[in-house]
Parts: sequence; C-alpha cells; structure tokens
Amino acid sequence: MSRRMHAAAIALAGTVVGFDAPGPSFLDPGEGTALVTMLRRDRSTGAIVQLIAAGAGEGTSSLARDLALIAARMPAMRVLLLDLDPPGTAQLAALRSGFGAAIAATRSLAAAPPEMVVHQLVISRLPRDVAVSEMRRPVSGPFAWADLFTALRKDFDLVLIDSPPLERSYDGVVLAADVDTSLLVVEAERTRAASVRNLRDRIQDMGGHVAGAVLNKRRRHVPDFLYRRL
Repeated sequence: MSRRMHAAAIALAGTVVGFDAPGPSFLDPGEGTALVTMLRRDRSTGAIVQLIAAGAGEGTSSLARDLALIAARMPAMRVLLLDLDPPGTAQLAALRSGFGAAIAATRSLAAAPPEMVVHQLVISRLPRDVAVSEMRRPVSGPFAWADLFTALRKDFDLVLIDSPPLERSYDGVVLAADVDTSLLVVEAERTRAASVRNLRDRIQDMGGHVAGAVLNKRRRHVPDFLYRRL
C-alpha cells in the first residue's frame, strides 16, 4: 500500500427529474432506486456504502457512477461518489466527458484535510450542480479516509465508495469496518465463486458488513418478454 494513489470524490445533489436528465448506462433505474432506498432505510445520518470487486474489469466504477446518478434524481438526496480506485480521477473524467460537465466554483469540505479540494461541476439537465473532490492518498494509508466519514455522514445522505479490486489493493478491505456496508460487484459468467467468497470472508474478517452482491454484465439468453413471464 506504499504506492502513491489519488482519490476523487464526485458529489451529486438533485431532485426527481425526467428521463432527459443524465441517467444510468448499465443499471436499471427501477432496481437502482430500490437499492438506494434499501441502503438509506432507517438512517438518521448519511449512509456510507463501498462497492468493491475481487478482480479488475468487473464494472465497479460504472455501477458506482450509475447508482450515484440514480440517487441524484431522488428528492433532496445529497450524494457523494468517492473514487479510491487508482489513479482516482476516472469518475471525474467520465462525468465531464459523458455529460459535458464544467467546473464552476471551488469550496472546502467540512473536516477535510488540506489535500482535499471540492469543485462544483455543472451538468446540463441535472437540477443541481455536482461537486467533485480530489485528494492524494494519505501517507498513513486508508485509515485517514475513515477519519473523514463522520463529517461526510453529516454533509451527505449517501456516500458511494468506488474501491479498487482486491487483486490490486487491500485498501477496500481495510476500510470495510469503517463503512456501513459493502456491495460486492460480480461479473456474470466470469467471476469465480471462490474469488467472491474470498473477498466476502476478508471483509467479514475485518469486521465489515456485506449487504450482498450486484450481478453485473448479465447476458440475456432468452428474449426479455420471456423473462417477464417467468
């Protein structure tokens, strides 16, 4: 974990809007809305949720971004997308290139270290701006990120952490006990069950909670109308 690493946080705040607003690319909006509702249920402060996969290329970043965009449509929902996957700027680049976001202003985040700077991004067709925060990986390791969680729970209703895969970094496992829950991202028909169990066991061994797994890149082997009848 001595390798230098950047982290970027993308905060989205919005209300329910029409389908002309930026929306998810891979996650079904109905399923995503139900998932956000479940993650926020019975909470008086913000929920911090980690998305993590066993291996690279399983779609963790895409799902985290989709879930953030879905949550940003919900009434008065303040959403933070924290990108811990090296180099930590992919989420910012994806939002800016995909939706033409532009930096409008810069502000400070409560209780954040000097290395963290928050930028306000304007995304067309979203009712509110998107705040993007970039920070260099603390020398003391991921525990320094955990120190921010108390403040983040006050500033945001939902914090989504895009963590690096276990095969590249142990950071997500180290953070598992400090987040409220972890969602395991599993690529359908590719990820080995043993790899998923190993990731789950490592998180639980650290004292973390696993809410479940998100099956990504599912292939429809029969037409959709037949699925609806099953």
